[in-house]
Amino acid sequence: MSNRTEDRSVVVRWLLAVLALTIGTVALAAWPDSYEGRIANLNALRHDMAYPGVPHDAKRMEALYDRACAKKSSSACSYKTWYNSTTGGDLGKAREFYKNRCPSDPQSCLVVGWSYTLDENGQLNPRDAAKGYKYFQTACTKKLYAAGCTAMGELHLYGFGVNKSYKTAFARVREGCQAKDPYGCYLTGTMYEKGQGTAVNVAKAISLYRKACRQDVPHACVQLAVLQETGTGVPKDPDAAAKAFGEMCEKTGFTTACYHLGRMYQEGRSVPRQLTVAEELYKKSCDLGDLLGCFGLAKMYESGRSEGGGPAQAAQIYERACNVGNADACTRLGKLYLRGKGVGKDPTLGVGFITKACDSGESGACDVLGQLFESGNGVEQNLTKASNLYDSACAAGAGVGCYHLGKLHQVGKGVNADTVKAGQLFEQACNTGHGVSCSKLAENYMLGEGVPKDMTKAAQLLEKGCSGSDSGSCAKVAGMYEKGKGVSQDLPKALAFYKDACAMEHGHACYMLAKKYESGNGAEKDFKMAVQAYKDSCSFGHERACQEGGSIMFQSRFQEIVDLAFSSKMCQVWSLDPEKPDSSRLLVDVRGGEFAMMDGPLKGETIKPTMTDMQVEKGKRYRGVTTWSADTSRGTRNFALFDVWDSEEDPIDAFPSDKSRSRDRLPDTTTLIYSRGEEMVRRNQPAKKCRFPGKMPLLTTEHCSEIQALVAAQLATTCKGE
Repeated sequence: MSNRTEDRSVVVRWLLAVLALTIGTVALAAWPDSYEGRIANLNALRHDMAYPGVPHDAKRMEALYDRACAKKSSSACSYKTWYNSTTGGDLGKAREFYKNRCPSDPQSCLVVGWSYTLDENGQLNPRDAAKGYKYFQTACTKKLYAAGCTAMGELHLYGFGVNKSYKTAFARVREGCQAKDPYGCYLTGTMYEKGQGTAVNVAKAISLYRKACRQDVPHACVQLAVLQETGTGVPKDPDAAAKAFGEMCEKTGFTTACYHLGRMYQEGRSVPRQLTVAEELYKKSCDLGDLLGCFGLAKMYESGRSEGGGPAQAAQIYERACNVGNADACTRLGKLYLRGKGVGKDPTLGVGFITKACDSGESGACDVLGQLFESGNGVEQNLTKASNLYDSACAAGAGVGCYHLGKLHQVGKGVNADTVKAGQLFEQACNTGHGVSCSKLAENYMLGEGVPKDMTKAAQLLEKGCSGSDSGSCAKVAGMYEKGKGVSQDLPKALAFYKDACAMEHGHACYMLAKKYESGNGAEKDFKMAVQAYKDSCSFGHERACQEGGSIMFQSRFQEIVDLAFSSKMCQVWSLDPEKPDSSRLLVDVRGGEFAMMDGPLKGETIKPTMTDMQVEKGKRYRGVTTWSADTSRGTRNFALFDVWDSEEDPIDAFPSDKSRSRDRLPDTTTLIYSRGEEMVRRNQPAKKCRFPGKMPLLTTEHCSEIQALVAAQLATTCKGE
């Protein structure tokens, strides 16, 4: 009997040891929280201090804490211990409040862990992450608290304070999700979407995002809109996505939504391409600590598309992010040092930053390092090292690493030539969302190289490549749908893909888009959209668009001048003698299209001139001409106003120029010239027959459009013999 008891005891001890070991690694050990007060307090704490990108909203935060207090959360009732109505919660003060409650209260362990792993904006900070990880571990493995497991997984996901491991991260965040932690469900969704630690499963990702969004996780709501924008797993609707980003950015100020809205303005996707608006949204996001916003801003600076900064400012942003452990920023900074862009050229330092990022577990950085060894840029060429780095990046889930390794196998560069393996690697890369790899596979199916020729399969791969941000894939599949080549002709689909390609700065796609809007063939005729697409195509280096688009762009901009003719309701025109400034007199007071004559021969009259014609004269020099008629007590005044653009000498962006013109009414006299910069009207030479009241040489204007200024000048002018 005693032997049986002893054997049973050994078995029990062995089972307990296995259980403890399992719980300490990847166990699904956490259970759903049943305390309503603690659930409500967790939501309040996260929105206050732990959700990155959520700006402080005192009214909402106090309501969340009060709700948790009403549900019997004793710590929520004490929130003013760490909370300030102006700035929100302070994690340092929260740690002082909660530290003595851990480990008996797992939520306290979680808050103390946050105090070591998050900055003031709720962003992960690796400085004391190892210390914070221990508190999360206590909450998860000893107290089976779901949010603690989620926090452990998030640190493994980014390699902060602990080894980077997608497999462990996925197990932990999924554990948190299964125990009904909504943020755990959001993180699990991101890993299903990207194929990190698990196979890609977009349907599961969407289901988890929806679940988390319903439970007040704003990050999940934004990600659903991102998928809607690209049509990944849900019907494609970029207009609805832009609306969702706009509402979240405006109503809640959630920085990631502002970033995505800024990106859409930068790309001209479902909203006009407006770089200044994009920059403002990126800056708003970045100022609140959102790294996506900072990176968006830095990329604009780096590309030279911003007046607010250049490559040097981009380097500063990357350096700040790199110093707090962001490996992607280290990689970008390293590239700048390799090129000497915004910083002094220093290949050694550049390679050092990229190596640092790779060593931290950033698979994308390992791929970049592989490219350096392949090309011998900043390091001695070493194809073996390059292939090993690509292989490592590929194994870690970086599709671009699989792509580069596939290219080596395709030609036998540093590895065995193996087209079958190359194809497998391209397919693996495509499945992770690497668009260029999908395009490469599609090309094989289009040509029947190594696979049966299959245009339908090619189109499917190109659509996938387009979703993976490859502009060439978008443009190619647009052409297939437009012509019905390998797929059923579908002009609306073709238009949508041309839009996507243009948003990714594909010059030919923008040109095709412009032609469709101009002709109404395949799209609703839209003059302004055609102008924008021509302009984008030209700026992206498509010369044909620059040549063909000038005419329509001139017409559009001239039309804008006419449309804004009487927009000012407070225009005034004064006579001016620079040598006698005190002799200046108000000649015309303009309210929209009504000209009240305050001096001169028409004094006391209110005149309403009408435009009788508008024409665009094309050629080497384009002229936009409007003709006008005004009934006065001294007869009808007829005159023409015009703007000029030299299509061979000046870029279209040079129009409208500083000057707008109108010839004096008598044919043998001079030309009135309005300078937009100076806000003055003068004649090109002394007039023989026409003059302003009091023989003043100039007219000065305030708050006038060019048309208001020149019409007023004509009405104030008297000509001999008229």
